[in-house]
Amino acid sequence: KDKRLDLFVLETLHAGDYKFISRNFLTNNWEGIVKVDGANRKQSYKLKVGEEVDIDMAKVEALRERMTSSTEIKPQKGELEILFESEDFLVVDKPKGVVVHPGIGNDEGTLVNYVKGYLSEKDDFKEEVQRAGIVHRLDKGVSGLIVFAKNLEMQKHLQKQFESHQVRKIYLAKIEYKELRRGIKKYFPTEESEYLDIDTEIEKLEKSNFTFDKSWFKAEGYISRSPRNRVKMQFKKYFGRRGKKAISYIKPVSKEKVLVVIKTGRMHQIRATLEYFGIGIVGDTLYGFARATSMPDSIELRSIFLSFKELDGSDFTIIKTQ
Repeated sequence: KDKRLDLFVLETLHAGDYKFISRNFLTNNWEGIVKVDGANRKQSYKLKVGEEVDIDMAKVEALRERMTSSTEIKPQKGELEILFESEDFLVVDKPKGVVVHPGIGNDEGTLVNYVKGYLSEKDDFKEEVQRAGIVHRLDKGVSGLIVFAKNLEMQKHLQKQFESHQVRKIYLAKIEYKELRRGIKKYFPTEESEYLDIDTEIEKLEKSNFTFDKSWFKAEGYISRSPRNRVKMQFKKYFGRRGKKAISYIKPVSKEKVLVVIKTGRMHQIRATLEYFGIGIVGDTLYGFARATSMPDSIELRSIFLSFKELDGSDFTIIKTQ
């Protein structure tokens, strides 16, 4: 109540993965980003109890991308676990707690800084690539496989595959729950003898060309921003205001772990979907059971499988479950 709209928006964004946004930056990019109950309002507008503030996160993300591409990225030495490298791309195992790319107020200590530093040191960095070759991202708290392009041709080639959902990714989540929603509960093993081997399940999925049999639970619905916490997204089974289609396949391999494949790439899709079905990812204070309003630095969600087409049309696949 009575809080200035711009301060509310700034606090909300800072609570998420958007600490690079300053008040001046918000002022210069205000138009079209924020609405109150569907209407445009000035930055100085005083909020009233019960009003709904809608932040267009797609535009915020676009601003982040433009800002990063126009900013000179600092090459830095840093911890970088490179799992594979060719003349066109490299695959890195991203640790938890590391931001993928820089922004205003956060121009160093990111994965992009380290990749540019590594390639520059061996005279293999090409200035033609945008944002040091990044083509996708993982949240700060998430670990696992991420690919960087080393030349512009490969960057565009990968971007097209991500945009058309041709890149195949599998995630592994360590979970906790109190009461599962009806529908997904029957997919969980009740005895340890029913636990599944992760490598075997990945192999089966590969051999079937990612055809999901009845052992996978299909979570189909819509993702939209949560009206209670604007940092969060929410999953609903039925279409709602500003909801975007979201499809995920979930396979419990034990009582404490699930494999997840997303067919659509919505913001926080895995975390919001699991929350809807009564499941929290261990360490996730935003969507899990140990609640907080800010974005956690470390959660037990890992990208363990990545597969895409190389420039010559051949398949590239990499797996790292731990």
